Amino acid sequence: MVGRSVTSHAELPTQGRAKSEDRAEGTRLRIVQAARELVTEHGYDAVSTSEIQRRARVSRGGLYHHFASRQELMAAVIEAIEVELAQRLAGAVKDAGTPFAELQVGVQWYLDECVRSKEIQRIGLYESRQALGWRLWRESVAPYGVAMLGAALEAAMDAGEINRLDAHALAYALLASRRSRKLRWRLAVVVGSEMGERESAPKAGVNLRHHPV
Repeated sequence: MVGRSVTSHAELPTQGRAKSEDRAEGTRLRIVQAARELVTEHGYDAVSTSEIQRRARVSRGGLYHHFASRQELMAAVIEAIEVELAQRLAGAVKDAGTPFAELQVGVQWYLDECVRSKEIQRIGLYESRQALGWRLWRESVAPYGVAMLGAALEAAMDAGEINRLDAHALAYALLASRRSRKLRWRLAVVVGSEMGERESAPKAGVNLRHHPV
């Protein structure tokens, strides 16, 4: 009896900490979601911390407990978007077949998402780099989109389907091409997408299957 009583009382602080951590994580997720919505609607510069507090239903202290600055919060927003995109993209390419086919399907799916999603257009293609700068932006996307694209490029190279290049550097170059319509078309040509047939394409393109970049 005494042993069970001692054990039971010893478990209480642990259970309390777990509930507290769950509440803290729930608060953090609400803040990130509120920031995502507001930045998508109005842009990073137009959104104040007060607006984020109101939508997330947290105090100023609660906000700054989780995020020391707006920039830090924006990095968390980008990370959340990247994680979701990576999960959905993995589902989109799982039945593609060959590594090159995965690149074709994956890039087309991603470009379609860029056209469809206001969140990606505003945050992923513009606001993220404006808010964070190049170095922090790279740190935010590297574990997700860049890593996933780099691995897909490496697999296609290993299979002899595209020319051997620095897959990591190429992944960054391809992601950077999102900001230019001409470069987006080049990205489509690089991976063999049919996007170029649906747009007014420039005369010259690069195809990794036949030419070094």
